[in-house]
Amino acid sequence: MKRLWGDEGATKTFRREFAQWARDHGGTLVDDEDGAIFCEFDGTDTHASFEIGVYEAGGQHVLRFDTIREEIELKVLAEYAIDESTLVVKSDQGSREFELDVASGNWSVRKRPI
Repeated sequence: MKRLWGDEGATKTFRREFAQWARDHGGTLVDDEDGAIFCEFDGTDTHASFEIGVYEAGGQHVLRFDTIREEIELKVLAEYAIDESTLVVKSDQGSREFELDVASGNWSVRKRPI
């Protein structure tokens, strides 16, 4: 896992890898400024369209994932991993984890008490 946040928002490494991951899988970068970065993916035969990104708000670091049916915001996420079509973002203590496989459109949120 790599560090997601730096002094000026999402780290340059995350921004570069996230943007490349999006492009590699047909996504479009829709916001890349002021520490935030978002991309959107069109729907396919197997999944609906969605948007995903990270930003800072009120001093907290937030991941936002939107589909036609769901809106998810997870706060205080600190680490990420990108592997082929999968993005994983989790809290520093591992109590919350978001995983998205952009190729299949499958996603999950896992939470456990700490």
